[in-house]
Amino acid sequence: GIVFVWDSVQSKWSEFTSYQPSPSTEACNVYCESCWEDWGKHVKPDSKYALSRACEELAIQMGIQFCPDSRSNPFLCPPCNRLFNAGASSLVRHLVQMHNPALQHKDFTPAPLHVSACNNHKQASEEMRGNYIAKGWHHGKPLYQKVCTDVSDVVVFLYFWDSRHGEQHHGWWFSPREGSREAWAHNSSNLGREDLTVPTSGWKVPWDGEVDPTLEITTHDDTDGQKDTDFELRWEFLASADGEKDDWQPASKNINDALERRWKQGWHGDNGTDIFQIQSNGYTYNIDCRCMAQWNVKTNRRREIRRGEAKPDVMVLLKMAEKDAEVERLRKKKNRIVRAKNDLMAKIAQLKQENKTLQNSLAERNGVVEERDRIVKEKNKLIENVVKLEKEKRILESSQADHVAQMMLQEAWRTSRQLQTKICTELNHQDAIFLSIRQTLVEACPKNHYGDCSRIRNVSITGLQQICNVRLWKDYEFRKEQVRKELEGHEAVPIVASNLSPGVCKWAHLDKDINEILLIHGTTQDKIDQIASFGFDERLARESG
Repeated sequence: GIVFVWDSVQSKWSEFTSYQPSPSTEACNVYCESCWEDWGKHVKPDSKYALSRACEELAIQMGIQFCPDSRSNPFLCPPCNRLFNAGASSLVRHLVQMHNPALQHKDFTPAPLHVSACNNHKQASEEMRGNYIAKGWHHGKPLYQKVCTDVSDVVVFLYFWDSRHGEQHHGWWFSPREGSREAWAHNSSNLGREDLTVPTSGWKVPWDGEVDPTLEITTHDDTDGQKDTDFELRWEFLASADGEKDDWQPASKNINDALERRWKQGWHGDNGTDIFQIQSNGYTYNIDCRCMAQWNVKTNRRREIRRGEAKPDVMVLLKMAEKDAEVERLRKKKNRIVRAKNDLMAKIAQLKQENKTLQNSLAERNGVVEERDRIVKEKNKLIENVVKLEKEKRILESSQADHVAQMMLQEAWRTSRQLQTKICTELNHQDAIFLSIRQTLVEACPKNHYGDCSRIRNVSITGLQQICNVRLWKDYEFRKEQVRKELEGHEAVPIVASNLSPGVCKWAHLDKDINEILLIHGTTQDKIDQIASFGFDERLARESG
């Protein structure tokens, strides 16, 4: 039959009558003719019901079906028997919240594994033996990939396959990629939906042979004893041989961190050369900074390396769903408070009417005063409750506004796209910082100043912009370090004070040792963008702004 394969060079889908995928080929990039007609051509980019790669992977795992007869909601979820559209608030949210194993088992952290050698099959033993780390989820259970320590290492995956294609495929597998026809070992234990652990023994090697008792799987700690770092996964090595199609594979976590650490410190060799050494998993590698190559000191095997874009975080979709859920929770809480307020206001109106009726009808009866006092007290208590609820509502609205604004401002930093952020970002008018800054400006005006100075006491803030300029901030931090070094060894350094309260910017940690203070700088409307983009130029400063 015909096979449809994504051509990354020409950015188009190509047809083949026969095709043998490499270990690095992604499952979403290869379709048989039947799957292409029933699914692929409807969900790929530029199609009417296009899905993101992450969403498509979840959909395939859960067996989501495309129903062309349901035009507005063409995606059917068989476990739930419900239809969804392709929007982020429909199919994506449903898959993440209801069927994503990472969210359903968020308290479970897959530990690194070590796979021993075995006796039944020498080649399979060499290819499977090594350390494995979790790379994601597959059919509701963790997916592990072997940590490659040398260019000769074969890419190996350890994953679970459910019974959707029959009991003969049900269980845990070792193979070059998920669902590959080639496999080295199989185990039909630990099949329960809630059992997320990999079987430690009972593996058939080869997969259709006898159980090999020598093959054992144990949990494995990082051999270098290093803690997790904040370095992003950027480095790759060329795994293909000369004359073959380029096959760039991600470097191990240890090698990536070592290379990224040197990159941050300055990409240069040791002792005036272009070469430095790193160690990982008991191996020593030479790195050539100029030629962008590495070689094993022991085997002298050489391969190219490169630093690419940061790999996307597989948890981004979950974080987005969690943020949406938090915003939805706050919105529902706000609505409950508003309804409670309206009910209380209606109750107050009712009590006022009852009070008036009682005053007219009980004027000549005994105990009028006592009854009236009781009503007044209840009324005052309800009014106090209304005032309290109003205050909680304002705090909640401000908290919600601050929450959404901060999430938007920090999103680029969490996904390491600082240079793509907007330099100036408008703050929400409900943000509490408006009132704080206005109060600070009023207090900054000395009490004995009048005339033009007194105008600041009636200042009204119409808008606030937060500047997020990474380049200027780095220049400022660099200059701070220069000043700190210049002041080292000097005594009796004059102290510079500011009449602005540091509490106005609680997030700013001012360094008193180098006289770092808050200042007010006035300027004209046409200079704002220049200052935000390029900083201050003291040569152009003057009293008129």
